[in-house]
Amino acid sequence: MHSSLHAPVTPDGPLRRLVHSCLDDLDELVAVFLAELRSMEPYASDAVPWTELREHAEGSMELLLRLIGGMPVPDRLADLCERVGRNRAQAGVPLEVLLHAVRFDFRVLWDAFTRRVSDDELPSLVRSASRVWAAVDHHTTRIHLAYLAEAAVVAREQEHERAQLVARLLTTDARDPQVVAQVATALDVSAEADFAVAAAPLAATRPLRDAVDELAERGIAVHLQDVDRRPVLIAQLPAGTTAVPSRWLRDVPCGLAPVARTLAGVPRAVRIAAELAGTEVAEAGPRGLTDAWASVVAGRLGETGDALAAEVFGRVRGIGAGERARLLETAACYLRTGSAGAVAAELYCHRNTVLNRLRRIAELTGCDLTRPEQAALFAVARECGP
Repeated sequence: MHSSLHAPVTPDGPLRRLVHSCLDDLDELVAVFLAELRSMEPYASDAVPWTELREHAEGSMELLLRLIGGMPVPDRLADLCERVGRNRAQAGVPLEVLLHAVRFDFRVLWDAFTRRVSDDELPSLVRSASRVWAAVDHHTTRIHLAYLAEAAVVAREQEHERAQLVARLLTTDARDPQVVAQVATALDVSAEADFAVAAAPLAATRPLRDAVDELAERGIAVHLQDVDRRPVLIAQLPAGTTAVPSRWLRDVPCGLAPVARTLAGVPRAVRIAAELAGTEVAEAGPRGLTDAWASVVAGRLGETGDALAAEVFGRVRGIGAGERARLLETAACYLRTGSAGAVAAELYCHRNTVLNRLRRIAELTGCDLTRPEQAALFAVARECGP
């Protein structure tokens, strides 16, 4: 039984003769092709077993000659292109190297034809060049498509394996050096490098996922791990860099942990980033521990935090909504700037107005915001719910 993968038009006499001649000398053509492969990486390093390369080279050369000659294609060669494409993707052969090797078939065949053609037949062979190239192009396209399909499968499998290894790193808190080493290998990073770790808020995960894609395109060693439905970015910092470059996460809402100084420090950083992402993350840009410390503290106080908020803001809740809004706005601005003049400029009011509001806040809450300890108490109580 034969497949229908053959050229629909029978070639002229000279080309048929050349095809049969080359089929008789198939071993010679395969040897020329394999000699070229021996000079190319990763073939030269035996990324693909040599017996397999020879089998595929022989099958490809026969398949092409049959297509060019309008001859039936036996079933044993019907799926050869797909097998070659899948095999090279699994072996990790770069696509550009594979396509270069496959297109080399044309040169091998054309050289074989020109060595065997007579002067009288040469014009006919030249007219047949498009037929020869069409066969090679068809062969190349099928291999290319099979490679891409298999590469996608391999990438998904590798990503799944990486995710499982990173999950083990997180659940064991990096206590097992073997797991740390395995993750370093899987992510292609140094276990002793510094790492950026950021987590997305559950309500806005897309920006962080996009940031991971952008970093990967720049050649940054980056991994996206889903932790309790929350995407977490883990990226190796460039050598000589001690802080997360601002351009990496600009305009990306996320919780950004302090830099993990080794891969073993990543689990702790992931927990911190996830906790920060659970606070009120800004609409644009990352929120670090120094930005969200009051929210983190408030989140851990539980019912004690409710009692603290009631203690500090009990009297504030009894004043009018307008005055309450003005006082809280002034407090927020003062806690951010530490300057009555800056607050006045930002809120478009007189400096004395700001000072009067600060005195009113102290009267109602017992917190003098000009004193650091009481300002910190106010900040935490506010996060617990004024």
